[in-house]
Amino acid sequence: MRNLAKPYINRPLEKHERNNRLLPNKPAPIPVAWPQMSVIRMNSTYLECVDYYFERKGMGTFLSLSMLAALVYAFLLPVLISIERWPDLTETKRLQLLALDIVVLIVSALFIAVVIYFLRLDCFNYTHYPIRFNRKTRMVHAFLPWENGKILSIPWEDVFFVPTSEEHDSEFAIHGHLLSEDKKTVLDSFLLPIRSDWDSEYRYLQWEFIRQYMTGDEKKLAELTKMVGIVMNVGDRRERPFASFYRVFASLGGIQHPLTSFFFSPLIVIGTIGRIIAMWSGKIPRWPAEIEATCQYSPDDPYLRDGKHLTPRKEMPAPDVSQYAGK
Repeated sequence: MRNLAKPYINRPLEKHERNNRLLPNKPAPIPVAWPQMSVIRMNSTYLECVDYYFERKGMGTFLSLSMLAALVYAFLLPVLISIERWPDLTETKRLQLLALDIVVLIVSALFIAVVIYFLRLDCFNYTHYPIRFNRKTRMVHAFLPWENGKILSIPWEDVFFVPTSEEHDSEFAIHGHLLSEDKKTVLDSFLLPIRSDWDSEYRYLQWEFIRQYMTGDEKKLAELTKMVGIVMNVGDRRERPFASFYRVFASLGGIQHPLTSFFFSPLIVIGTIGRIIAMWSGKIPRWPAEIEATCQYSPDDPYLRDGKHLTPRKEMPAPDVSQYAGK
């Protein structure tokens, strides 16, 4: 399976991409909209969403820190034993023990360097990588995680949206490609927020929410606004600890199956600790002034949804998509 951490770019469009493009003016195979806990802020000018990696942020931090602690212990233990035994050893034994400790140090240092590299993928960068869809300028702006916060800006009608390949990718996700002028080469790419199982009837819902926001009229915008019962309040601040817990709880199915979440309680605790560390070690992404200038909205905007303008403050029930089972 291919790794979705960094899109495969600077290459020709693949056959499955040419055959499965999602068109902005055409409903998805499952034409039901739902935000799926992806909205940071919504108004009549723009929709801002979290990134594809937001849901699982923190798990890599906890695992990396655990491995780092184990490696440090694995190195210190033989060193402490050597120090304790040193006075009773002959000169030859001391040289042998010293050589062994040096080998252990080198091997441990290599593994520690690898762990720190993976830790930095989750910590000490941005708290999240937002994507902004502007209805009025018809532009899409996306922070790119693999480019250290580089922002990709593409006209909405020019973005080549396409699902990942079931043949190559373990999860269903949707790419937004920037193509060359001849429309044959992928120059850059970003991922929409929600990942899904391939057989899930919910896999297109978040895409459809974005598509309808960008193409719908005022009546449709009002309908979409009512769906946003919860927002990810990270637009201008770090995620609060309880919000980190709630996000991990939700990603492990706690909202749909509260009782069974008891069995995942260790993972929820581990994920929450790692997520808090990752969030509070990172910096909040800031949009450049030139982008902010095109994203102004009225404080009394009737379609405003963010951390301060949200009613009701609860997750809305998922739509019934049972009629689309098997599609």
